[in-house]
Amino acid sequence: MVEELLYSRFDIDYLFATEKYLIEHPMDDSRLELVNEVQMTQMSGQDTPPGILAVARIPEMEVLQNEKMVLALDGIANPGNMGTIIRTAEWFGIKQIVCSEDCVELWNPKVIQATMGSIFRMNVISTNLEQFLSKCKRPIYGALLEGENLFEKASWDDGIIVIGSESHGIRSNILPLITHPITIPRAKGSITESLNASMATGIILGFWSSKS
Repeated sequence: MVEELLYSRFDIDYLFATEKYLIEHPMDDSRLELVNEVQMTQMSGQDTPPGILAVARIPEMEVLQNEKMVLALDGIANPGNMGTIIRTAEWFGIKQIVCSEDCVELWNPKVIQATMGSIFRMNVISTNLEQFLSKCKRPIYGALLEGENLFEKASWDDGIIVIGSESHGIRSNILPLITHPITIPRAKGSITESLNASMATGIILGFWSSKS
């Protein structure tokens, strides 16, 4: 994760490593400060620190205006889901993610871990999602239980894909803004109520990628 950070646009204030880590992973960086194992354990939030730690400044992010497809997240609460969604979005070429203000904190350690470094390359912002979508002039696709069968869509127009929260889906104030409801059809006879939010995101983005 720190290696991913070192090659990102983030400004790094401090970089710490243990002697053991540097023996196994030699590096030449003027910011590097040697610390012992006890100090590393005291600084790190992990039970078993990897031996390297960096302190970086969170960059200011603004909405990218010319992206073909934007991912919007409405109330995603689970940090593992949030991190996995960010990582999955990067895999399928999404660069912009817009989160509602009550989504899990983006810089939650569990979110960062789940992204496996993708968070350092993605443009993710938190804003009033209802206001953001109401100003959108492009198609807004919403992942719902009732909607057009995802796998029967012949093509996609550029726009925004909205994924709702794990427990409530897309909220009532956002639903009127959805111009194109889509659904992932479940197998006949299945009684499962819904898909995991990150799993649903992966399926939708995978299908979008195949059609774009």
